Amino acid sequence: MVLRVIALGFFFLTLLSRADASQGEKAWWSADVEQALKRAGNGRAELEKALHGVPAGQRTGMAFLIANMPERDLRSLRGDFLLENVALAFKVRGEVKWGLKIPEEIFLNDVLPYANLDETREPWRKEMVELCLPLVKDCKTPTEAAQKLNASIFTKLKVKYSTQRKKANQSPKESIDTGLASCSGLSVLLSDACRSVCVPARLAGTPNWYNNRGNHTWVEVWDGRWYFTGAAEYDASGLDRGWFAGDAAKATKDESEHAIYAASFRRTKIHFPLVWDRASREVSAENVTDRYTAKAKPELSAEQAQQVEKESKAFFEADVQKRAEWKFNAKLDQLLLTHEEAMRESVWKAYRTTGVNSESKKDFDANQGRYQKHLSPYVVRQVGKKPVGGWPLVIAMHGGGGVPKAFNDSQWKHMQIYYRDQPGEAGYLYLALRAPNDVWNGFYDQYVPPLVINLIRQFAQFGDVDPDKVFIMGYSHGGYGAFYIGPKIPDRFAAIHASAAAPTPNSISARTLRNTRFTFMIGEKDNAYGRANGCKDFNAIVEKLQKENPGEFPVKMEWIANHGHTGLPDRDKIKELLPYRREAMPRSLSWDLTDSVIDSFYWLSVAKPAAGQGIDAKLIDNALTITTRKVEEFSLGVDSRLIQYDRPLTITLNGKMREVAVRPSLRTLCESMHERGDPRLAHSCRVTFR
Repeated sequence: MVLRVIALGFFFLTLLSRADASQGEKAWWSADVEQALKRAGNGRAELEKALHGVPAGQRTGMAFLIANMPERDLRSLRGDFLLENVALAFKVRGEVKWGLKIPEEIFLNDVLPYANLDETREPWRKEMVELCLPLVKDCKTPTEAAQKLNASIFTKLKVKYSTQRKKANQSPKESIDTGLASCSGLSVLLSDACRSVCVPARLAGTPNWYNNRGNHTWVEVWDGRWYFTGAAEYDASGLDRGWFAGDAAKATKDESEHAIYAASFRRTKIHFPLVWDRASREVSAENVTDRYTAKAKPELSAEQAQQVEKESKAFFEADVQKRAEWKFNAKLDQLLLTHEEAMRESVWKAYRTTGVNSESKKDFDANQGRYQKHLSPYVVRQVGKKPVGGWPLVIAMHGGGGVPKAFNDSQWKHMQIYYRDQPGEAGYLYLALRAPNDVWNGFYDQYVPPLVINLIRQFAQFGDVDPDKVFIMGYSHGGYGAFYIGPKIPDRFAAIHASAAAPTPNSISARTLRNTRFTFMIGEKDNAYGRANGCKDFNAIVEKLQKENPGEFPVKMEWIANHGHTGLPDRDKIKELLPYRREAMPRSLSWDLTDSVIDSFYWLSVAKPAAGQGIDAKLIDNALTITTRKVEEFSLGVDSRLIQYDRPLTITLNGKMREVAVRPSLRTLCESMHERGDPRLAHSCRVTFR
């Protein structure tokens, strides 16, 4: 009995000593951590496991994570997950050259966290350390490391940007598994790669650009201060560069829809706007608009702008012989090196107001498009309010074709109301185009693409249309037009749609659609003239291209079961098209020429175009690779959007390499503006190959 009492007493003393130890262990964390534990519900045991298991030197990190993590993470994350994440972050901090120089508050908020936004939680850090630490072993600063990672990890992991990714907010593993990611997915991947090697990183972005064309996300990197970079958009010239810098400079701090935010793991009073979950307040943020608006691209002085406009206008109004001998002030060429975008705007302003466009202005005032003897009237109306960047333009083409004029006129009148207005979307112009004649292929012959180019030029010059937001679509006869015009001149459109039509044999190539959204809708029973089978054959070609080029060729067939030629569900198609925006200077081009009329394609042009010619070009980091077929003479037109002027352009043409020093020229900018009639397709440098 005495032994039993002694044993029981020892048992209770043991319990008390464990309880005292437990109380002692709990005593180290703060009240905000305790409050988080109370909100954790059934997840509290796992969080306490992490708090008790973390070494003393890492306690500040674990406490920070638990005190600030979103509610769903409090209830779902396992202790082992948190312990591994914290241990690796602290370990690498002691191994890289800059690790211990990172301020504590930056390390906690922008290195230690296991997530950026609301992406799937996964233990990415161990694999990222194994991949990234060897890559940055010779780097001396966070900037060097971030640049190295941005230049290499996307190739190593085989992940590309694509609108066909499964979801916008993918985790690293989800992006790696598919090889495709949105700008947000790419940014999560780069941010996590940076964090794995103790480079402070966070996501930044806007829910909607100043001109209402949509959202974008990128990465900020800390190296004494915050810098920005585009994920998978490595720029050898350094950080604080990117195609979006000019747009970001026009953000509005006090307008939540048009401000710029940086995500924060530390709780703040501001939330990061998740465009895929507008109601979410899960991710905290800082409003960092001021830093971007202060980085606006250099503006010309009033005197400089006046000089550029005056000399450009004189060039445009000179005759052909005088233009061939024209020489601009050399100081203006030098100004292009630092003020290229501002000078482009001044040249565009001069071009729009020059007398050389008087005939085009007459056609615009008469509501008609023209090419040589071919003339197409149109009816246009405004839908909604004009966006800040100019009107989007939707060109709609009617059915009919080889029928009496009265029937085509009735089809044109019906097309004026066929596609339903989308008043809830950004405002746009809806233009119903009449075919230039009443023949069978009125919308799909060689004269139609240049007529449409001239039509777009009119509206860019005189109608305040944003040339990066032009769309073309049509039904039946008009659908054949979209199938013909779109792949011929995809550099003019943000998106294209064809309904109840098919490609005309040997008239187009699917390869030209590498960078342009193209959709086509066909009824399963629409068998006249081989339409359904023609669409299936075209789709098979597209699918092969998509498989060979992941993330490219944003083309989609919409197969409508149990439908014939009429009644396809496409009347709200404008709503689907409007979010797209043209990429005027893509880095990869495939151009299969199919006629002798179209001589320009994005930043390529051919002196003597002919069917059967072709050019494939890819430009990355001042290195251009070109393969040609049956082309004797061609040119490429580039500028600072594609190349860096401070080093040569390395060109590999059909296997032979050479270097070219490229410098911008105001004359080239004016010549290309006159040729293309488009401020985004105009360029300041030209390299010709014979």
